[in-house]
Amino acid sequence: MEDSWISEEERQQAKADSLLGHMAALLFQRGDTRHVQLLLLVREAAIEYDHEAHDTDLWLEIDPGNYAAFTDEVRNHLVGVFHPLARRLNYGVDNLLFRETLPRIGPDWRERLQEMLNGERPTNQARRTMPEKPQRIQDSLAFTNPGEQRVYQALKHLQEKELPGEETISIFPLPNGRVLGHTWEPDLLVTYRGRAGVLEIDGPNHRARRAMDTSRDHLLRDAGIAYVDRIPVEVIDNAQELLTSLKRFLRRLRECP
Repeated sequence: MEDSWISEEERQQAKADSLLGHMAALLFQRGDTRHVQLLLLVREAAIEYDHEAHDTDLWLEIDPGNYAAFTDEVRNHLVGVFHPLARRLNYGVDNLLFRETLPRIGPDWRERLQEMLNGERPTNQARRTMPEKPQRIQDSLAFTNPGEQRVYQALKHLQEKELPGEETISIFPLPNGRVLGHTWEPDLLVTYRGRAGVLEIDGPNHRARRAMDTSRDHLLRDAGIAYVDRIPVEVIDNAQELLTSLKRFLRRLRECP
């Protein structure tokens, strides 16, 4: 019996994440790292019902800068993986489709676009291209959700209050960067004792995407990131537990060869 406290929207999102994660895991097991890397470019997965065709579709949304990588050949290959997998999982999803992500637009989009063209924006590179005014800004840095900001605040506390000035950390929220094969944007990049580490905030549906996360972590380490760790979203609201997790992250980063 399904949990009654889970909304239908959350249930559909979990199915979408599960389908995407299963596709990535199957490709990874086949040794098809090329298509796994392409699935890592997917920004969102969403299940939608097509009222005109009377079927249910899984939409994979890709940022415009990466969309050209999804050629007809790539799409056909992924669709060939999707159909037998969808039948076995029995989620009631009929088709796999692809589209670009839409930027989030606010009522002041003209002013925001002009500011971006002029270079007048928060000093970190905000997620996607965000013409709307960011809702969460601290220290001239933009954050896309409260969890990112809380982790930043906890790291800032360690930086300013607990670590000595001659041996402290640098914190880079949402830094766009290029690794082999695709552009990636970690939640936070932290440097400590001559090493760079990445922190990602895991959502409640993380387990469905574990294979994708593992593949992404390998890519980051191959590209020079010494250590990758994940903060469960459940930890973020517990200040003491969050600090303990971050101290453990810094200790492991410090101990990396």
